[in-house]
Amino acid sequence: MKKKQSIIITFIILFLSLTVHSQSLKNNYFIETYILYEKSERELRKEHFDNTIFILEKIKKNNIANFNNDKIQMHLIYAYYKNLNFDMAQKNIEEFIYYYPNHPNLDYVMYIKCLISMTLDKDIFFKILPIDHYKNDINHTIHSFFQLKNFIYQYPKSRYLVNAKKDLIYLKNRLSEYDLKILKFYFFHKKYIAVINRGEEIIQKYSETPAARKALIYMEKSYKALKIFDTAKKISKIILLNKVQET
Repeated sequence: MKKKQSIIITFIILFLSLTVHSQSLKNNYFIETYILYEKSERELRKEHFDNTIFILEKIKKNNIANFNNDKIQMHLIYAYYKNLNFDMAQKNIEEFIYYYPNHPNLDYVMYIKCLISMTLDKDIFFKILPIDHYKNDINHTIHSFFQLKNFIYQYPKSRYLVNAKKDLIYLKNRLSEYDLKILKFYFFHKKYIAVINRGEEIIQKYSETPAARKALIYMEKSYKALKIFDTAKKISKIILLNKVQET
């Protein structure tokens, strides 16, 4: 009986010892992870994005305790975006949306997604290509435009709303200038009906842009060329009114 009790006591002591040791390892791991995370934040503030990514990926890979998983992923998204590694930024964005669909900072992640599309549209990304290619390729512009419109609709109280609206104005100007370029092409080839149709489209979609005001000038000339003087006169009055408002 005494022997049995001795075995049981030994087993309990061993079990408690292992539990304490396991807890100690967890505590040590948590401390190490916290130190690494603090270091990554310092590197991020210094804009050392390669170092930030290296540290955060290391934490993410070994993060058994799920320490600050959401923040780690958000910092990775930003660091990859600033490092122009858009594939990895997008990969982390999709993961974040999947794991945290109701996160209070989801608007931040979605805005970064919009910024990636915009960066793809800007000439910094097309500097290795001829400038005409940049001017004529508006696929990223269209994609960015609808992304931003959706962002503004989904997050009307976001702290990034003001910036998103400014970005949208930039994209509207870019798209309207592209349409104006087509309108000019039609005008110089004396396709006056096509000029009028394109002009109406620009005014309908981008009424507040400089391109819309320029389109009116070509529409007036096209109506005159088609001998539709009444309409040309009406457009002339609108052009004069715009000039008065601008001064």
